[in-house]
Amino acid sequence: LQEWELVVLGKLKWNLAAVTPHDFIEHILRKVPLPKDKLLLIRKHAQTFIALCATDFNFAMYPPSMIATGSVGAAICGLQLDDGDSLTDLLAKITNTDVDCLKACQEQIEAVLVNSLQQVRQQQQQSNPSKTVDQLDQASTPTDVRDINL
Repeated sequence: LQEWELVVLGKLKWNLAAVTPHDFIEHILRKVPLPKDKLLLIRKHAQTFIALCATDFNFAMYPPSMIATGSVGAAICGLQLDDGDSLTDLLAKITNTDVDCLKACQEQIEAVLVNSLQQVRQQQQQSNPSKTVDQLDQASTPTDVRDINL
């Protein structure tokens, strides 16, 4: 059955080798001057942001490289490992993208995170109304793709 599927795909000239944002993460992280002990955490957060982007149609217009770069930038900013606009400028230079487009993408990624966290809080409040607001405010960036509610 799989062989016939390949024959059909070949006849239709469909290319299933798609480039995804995950393909760019390692290349970006190699060129950003970051502490080696933080790379795993940044990578994990960036992958989570990419998964969040996959759930929002607004990111369909961005190329995979832009989503990856914005996700790495959002991860570094969220972990407070950056020193301001110089990170965005460096990321834009690494991927040869416009700084303003990158900032817009990163802001959208951060907005999607805020939306996602608000939805989680609402679900938690509905399922367990005895928790206080302070306990619910301790939410942080999900660090695993499996923590994202699709």
